[in-house]
Amino acid sequence: MNLTSLVFALFCIITICIYFIVPKKIQWVILLISSLVFLLYDGSLPLNIIKFLLILVPTYFCGLLIEKNKENKKAKIYLTIGIMLIVGQLFYFKYANFFINTINLFLEKFNSENLINNIETNSLIGISYFSLIMISYLVDIYNGICKPQKNPFKCALFMTYFPILTSGPFIRYKDVEEDLYGKHKFDLNRLCNGLMRILWGLFKILVISERCGMFVDTVYGNLDKYFGTFIIVAAGLFTLQLYTNFSGSIDIIMGISEIFGIKLPENFTAPFFSRTITEFWRNWHITLGAWLRDYIFYPVLKSDSMQKFSADLKKRFSKKAVKKITLYVSMLVMWIIIGIWHGGNYTFIIGSGLLQFIFMVLEDLLEPLSNKINKKLGINKETFSYRLYQRIRTFILFSFSMIFFRAKTVEEALTIIFNILVWNPWVLLDNNTLFTAGLDIYEFRVLIISIVILFVVDKLSRTGSVREKLSKQNIVFRWTVTYLLIFGIIIFGCYGSGYNPAEFIYRQF
Repeated sequence: MNLTSLVFALFCIITICIYFIVPKKIQWVILLISSLVFLLYDGSLPLNIIKFLLILVPTYFCGLLIEKNKENKKAKIYLTIGIMLIVGQLFYFKYANFFINTINLFLEKFNSENLINNIETNSLIGISYFSLIMISYLVDIYNGICKPQKNPFKCALFMTYFPILTSGPFIRYKDVEEDLYGKHKFDLNRLCNGLMRILWGLFKILVISERCGMFVDTVYGNLDKYFGTFIIVAAGLFTLQLYTNFSGSIDIIMGISEIFGIKLPENFTAPFFSRTITEFWRNWHITLGAWLRDYIFYPVLKSDSMQKFSADLKKRFSKKAVKKITLYVSMLVMWIIIGIWHGGNYTFIIGSGLLQFIFMVLEDLLEPLSNKINKKLGINKETFSYRLYQRIRTFILFSFSMIFFRAKTVEEALTIIFNILVWNPWVLLDNNTLFTAGLDIYEFRVLIISIVILFVVDKLSRTGSVREKLSKQNIVFRWTVTYLLIFGIIIFGCYGSGYNPAEFIYRQF
C-alpha cells in the first residue's frame, strides 16, 4: 500500500473518520486494527500473521520478564534472549541470502561444486524498522527508562503503528506512549497543519523525486551509452531523488500522525545546508542515527572489551591517540551495522557505511591541517563563500557515496565512477544531448524551479517551523500558497504510463 496511492488515501480517510467517531477510550484499538490491516495487506495473510506473532510474542513476554527480574541476573538473560530472537528473525527474513551468497563466493574460488541454495523468504513490510524499535523497547525496560506494556494488544500497536512502517521515523516507547494510547479530540487546526505537511510531502515525491528518477534511471540503465557529465548530473540528481523521496514520505507520515494527535520525532533538518559529513548525518535520518548512537556506539565504546583494548593501547600510544583509536573503532562498528541495516548487499555496506566512516575520520584528522592552511591564507571560515564551498563539498562527497548505494553491484558502481572520468563539460550547454536522457528541456526547467523551492523551504526551516511562519501571514497569502502547492502537484506531478506511485526507496528497509 503505497503512501501516494488512492488506496492509501482512502484507507487513511476511513481510519481518521472512525478514529474520531468512536469513544475516545478505544481510539487506540482503531489504530491497532488499521495497523494490522496495513501490515498484513501484502502477501499471504496466514504466513504474515505467523511472522508477526514470532516477533510480537517473544518481545512482549521478554519485556515483562526483564521488569520482573530486575533485581537479579535473570533480567540480562531475558534481554539477551529477546534481542537474539528479534535479530535472528530479521537475519533470516532479510539477510540469510546475503550471507549464503558470500559463502558461495568463497566456495567458488576453491572450485567447490557444493554451493548452498538460497532461501525463499518474504519479510514483513517494515521489518527493519519495527525490529530495531522493539530492541530499543527491551533495552529501555532493562535500563529502567520505561515500564513494559502489560496489555499485549497495546504492545502490538506500538510495534506496528502503520504510518511509520514504510520509512520510519524510529520511535521510543517512552516518547510516544501517552500520545499513542491517549484520548484525542478532533482539532481543525491540527487537521489543516497535517494536510499542509502531507501536501508538501507529495510535492517532494511526485514533482521532484519522480522527475529526478526519470533522468537517473535512464543514465544508470544505459552505462554503455552515457559518460562524464551525464553520470555527474545523474549522481547529483539521485541524491536529491533519495532525499525528496525519503523526506517526502516522512512528511506524509508526520502529517497523518499530527491529525491523529500523535507527535513523532523529526527525521530531517535541512541536511544539504550541512558543512561537513558529520553535520550532515546529524540532520539526515536523525532517528536512525540516534538509535545507533544510543544502542550500538555507546555500548561498544563503554564495553569491557573496548576498555581492555584501550588499556592495551595505552602501553604503546599517547592518551590522546588511544582516545581517537577507540572512538574510530566504535564508529567503524556502528557504520558497518548501518550499511548492513540498509540491505544485504556490499553496495550498501560501502555506500551508506564504510565511505561515511572514512569521510568522518578524514574530516577529524585533517581539521588541524585545514585550520592552519586557512589561517596562513587569511581565509575567514564564517564567510558566505566559505560556507557555500563546504556545503557543495559535503554534497559532492555524499553524492559520490550514493553511487554505491544506487548501483546493483560493486562492479557496477566502479563502472559508473570510471565513466565519470570521461569528462565532457560541453554537454551541459548542448540541448540536443543532456536533454534527451529521460528529461527534456521543459522537464528540466520544472525540476530546477522545484529544487529552488525545496532549498528555500529547507533554509527557512532551519530557523523554525515553516508552517508556523505561514500561519502568521494573512489569509489571502496562506490560501495562495496552499492552492499553488495543490495545483503544482496536480499539474507537474509525474503520473506517466507504467508509473508506480512512489515506490519508496526506503520502503525496502
